[in-house]
Amino acid sequence: MANQLAALTEFTGNLFRHAYFVLPWLCHTAEGCRCRVGNYRAMRPVLSCLQKNKPLFFGPDVHLDRANAKLVKFYSAVHVDGNVAADAEALRHYARAWHYAWRNRAYLQLRGHEMRLMRFFYEIACKGDASHLPELISMARIVDKDIVALVRSIEPPDGWNTKAALEASRRELAERKREVFECDQPNINLTVKVRKRSPAAYAKYQTAMREFKRLVHLRISELFDERNWHPTIDSATLHVVLKNEGLQDYLPYTFRGRVGVQPTGYPLTFYTYEGMELEKPPLNDVRMNVNYGTWEAEKDYGSHPVSDGTFYCTSKPQVGESEVKYYTLEYKRRARHMKYDTVGKLARSIRKVRGRLLKHVQSADRDTWVRALMCLIIDHRCARIGNTESAKGKKKTYGITTLMTKKHVRVTDAYIILQYAGKHGRPQKHCFAADPAKRHKHKVEAIISARLRQLIAENNVYLFTRANGKPFTPQSVNEYFTADRPDPDKGFPEGGAAAPCTVHNLRNYHATRIFQEFAAKFARQRTYPVYEAVLAAYQGKNRTKTSRARKGILDVIAEKLGNTPGICRKAYIDPREQLLFFKRWGYRPPDCLIRDVFVHEPTDPYGVEPKNSRDAVMPCSKKECHLKAHLVSGAERILRLREANSARRRKKPAVG
Repeated sequence: MANQLAALTEFTGNLFRHAYFVLPWLCHTAEGCRCRVGNYRAMRPVLSCLQKNKPLFFGPDVHLDRANAKLVKFYSAVHVDGNVAADAEALRHYARAWHYAWRNRAYLQLRGHEMRLMRFFYEIACKGDASHLPELISMARIVDKDIVALVRSIEPPDGWNTKAALEASRRELAERKREVFECDQPNINLTVKVRKRSPAAYAKYQTAMREFKRLVHLRISELFDERNWHPTIDSATLHVVLKNEGLQDYLPYTFRGRVGVQPTGYPLTFYTYEGMELEKPPLNDVRMNVNYGTWEAEKDYGSHPVSDGTFYCTSKPQVGESEVKYYTLEYKRRARHMKYDTVGKLARSIRKVRGRLLKHVQSADRDTWVRALMCLIIDHRCARIGNTESAKGKKKTYGITTLMTKKHVRVTDAYIILQYAGKHGRPQKHCFAADPAKRHKHKVEAIISARLRQLIAENNVYLFTRANGKPFTPQSVNEYFTADRPDPDKGFPEGGAAAPCTVHNLRNYHATRIFQEFAAKFARQRTYPVYEAVLAAYQGKNRTKTSRARKGILDVIAEKLGNTPGICRKAYIDPREQLLFFKRWGYRPPDCLIRDVFVHEPTDPYGVEPKNSRDAVMPCSKKECHLKAHLVSGAERILRLREANSARRRKKPAVG
C-alpha cells in the first residue's frame, strides 16, 4: 500500500471522502470560487446518494453535533437539478457545518496533512477562498483513487493551470538566483555568505524557492493522475516523464524500484520492486545494494531481521562523505519488534543479571571485575558504552569504554565525577558518592566508588583498561554481558552476566521501564482524560499566557539518558508502550510518533488495537446505493471503544 505513514484511518478517510464528493458541487455553485466543473453531470448520482444516506461524516462526538445538524439541513436543501434558491440555502447550511467543525477540530484528532485538508475545505466552504484548490485536488489520491477523476474535472478559477504556473515560477526563481548569487549554481559557502550579507534579498529568493517546490509537487501529482498511475510507477518510466518536464533532479537516475506521490514533504515516495516502501527518500548519489534479498551477518548486535535482505540502497549527503543506508518500513518495524522483545526478556531476567554483575565486580580476576564495573555503571546511570571510532573522529564523542582518566574524571571530597561529551556532543555527567560514611546506604554505589578509586589510582591513559593497560572495546564488553558460562579461552574464567541481549539495550530497558511506570500512574490518577492532557503528559507543554510550561515523560527520559526527547521517542522507548498510552483511551497517536516508529494505522502493525472490536456500522444499508463502498464510517467503533473503556474503569470490584 502506498504512503503508509500518511495513510488515513477509516474515520478520517470517510470524512474527507464525503467532503470530496461535495467539492465539485461546491465549486460549481459558490460564486466566490468562480470554478468550472467539466463533468458536472457525474455529480447528480452522487448528490442523490448523499440525500438518501444523509451521512454525518463529522462523527458522533457531542462537540460536533451542531456541525452534523447543519449537514442534515444541507441534505434536505440541496437540489440535484440545480435550483438556484435551493442551492443558495444549501450553501449556507454547508458553510455553517464546516464552520462548527473547524471550531471543534481538536475533537477530530487530525494529523498534519489531515489538518491541511481540513483547513483547505474550511476556506473554500466558509470563505469562498479557492487559493488552495490546486492542493486540495492533488491530495484527493490519498483519500480514494476512485474520486480522482471526479475531482480532476474541477478547473481552477481564471484559467489557472499547474504547468504554466510552474514555468513562470521557474523563470522567476532563475532571476532571483542570478540577482542574489550572481551565478546559476551557488555552492553552500556562497549561500552562507549571501544570507549574512543581504538577508532581505535572500528571503525573497527563499520565497521564490518555496513557491517553485509547491508547484513541482502539484505538477508531479497531476502527472500521476493524468496517466492513472496508482499507487506507484516504475522509476525508469517516471524518470523519462520528469526529464521531459525538466524535473529530473527530483528522481535520482541511479535509483531502481518503484515511485509514488506523497501529500507532504518531498513529493515522491520510494519503493522496492516488490512494493515495500522505503523509510525515507534517497536523494543524492544513490547506489543500489546488489546483495539485497540475501542474508547478511550483523556482527555487532544480531538483532536485525534478514528475511527480506538488508538495506535496499545507499545515499550520500550533499556535504560530507558519510554513507546512509535505506531500509524498508517493514524491515524497520520487524527490527523494532525483535529489539524490544529482547528488551522484554532482559526485564524478566534483570535481577539475575545484576546479581552476577555484583558477584563479578568483587572478583579477583581484573578483566572480569572491570567489565562488570562498566556494565554496572551503564545500568545504574544509563551511560553510553562508547565507540572507538567516535573517540578518534573530528567531533570526538565518548562513552564508558573510551573515557580518559585525566580528561574525563574528577574527584572531589564528596563525589567521583565522570564528565564527557556523548553522542551528538550531548554533555554527560555521572556522579558517585565518594564519602565512605554516606556509601553504606547504597551497597552497589559503594562498590562502584571503591573500584573507581582503584582504577583512578593506576593513572592509566584510559580509565577502564585490561591488565596490560589496553582499553576494552565495546564488543568485548558485549561478549562478557551475554556470556552465560565460563570460557577461559575467551577471557571469561568466571563466565559473564548471562544477559539475553547486549549491554546497549540497558538504556532501552530503563527508558521503557520509566515510561511504563509513568503510564500506569497516569491511568490510575485519571479516569478519562481529554486528549490535550494525554498529549501534554507525553511530550510536554509550552508556556502560555494562561498556563505554565510542563515537562512530559519524554523530557524526563531524555534527561535520564542524556539525549533529546525525539531520539528517546524513536530509538529507546518500546513503540508498543507509546502507542498503547494513547490507544487505551481511544485516542490517535501524535503525528511525530507515527512517523518515528513507522506506524501504518489501517493495518495496526504493532498489534495494539483491541482484538474484539466489531466491524464498523455502515451508514446506509440500502442495496440500491451505488456509493455504499465509499460511505463506511469508523466513528461509531471509536465511540464504542471509549464507552467500554470508561465503563470498565468505573466498575467497582465485587464485595464479599
